[in-house]
Amino acid sequence: MAKGSYYDKDAADYAVGFIECLCHTKGKWAGKPFELIDWQEQIIRDVFGILKLNGYRQFNTAYVEIPKKMGKSELAAAVALLLCCGDGEERAEVYGCAADRQQASIVFEVAADMVRMCPALSKRVKINASMKRMIFLPTNSFYQVLSAEAYSKHGFNIHGVVFDELYTQPNRKLFLDSGR
Repeated sequence: MAKGSYYDKDAADYAVGFIECLCHTKGKWAGKPFELIDWQEQIIRDVFGILKLNGYRQFNTAYVEIPKKMGKSELAAAVALLLCCGDGEERAEVYGCAADRQQASIVFEVAADMVRMCPALSKRVKINASMKRMIFLPTNSFYQVLSAEAYSKHGFNIHGVVFDELYTQPNRKLFLDSGR
């Protein structure tokens, strides 16, 4: 923790609670509540619960490397939904990025399934599957998949980015631009 930052237990508890209201979407865990295991919970608590004196999060970038079949897409989707639907940000722009649109769509599809399985979110989120975009109606915030080509355009006001399969990037341009 940086000097001048502090741990806000309420903020951390809120983030954990939001995620644990979601359900897993695949395999033997499908339909069961998303119970964060210790290492997942620690990541969420650190990212969302350590704040600077001005109330903003200390960490605005988290690099998480998870082996295959360990729930990476589920955790990434839950974080995207927290940023879009649970952060209280008006008109928040949350983007899903990867080497290509198909890869980035994997996390989006998991997030869309989580929304469909959650009565509270399903009433408040409009999913446009063909555009790979969902809108949280109470704040008009959205989560959308972007291709590398889309990032060449300007005008993004990024609240959050979920970047999948970072190691597959041909260069650092999309990653560096997403941190604007």
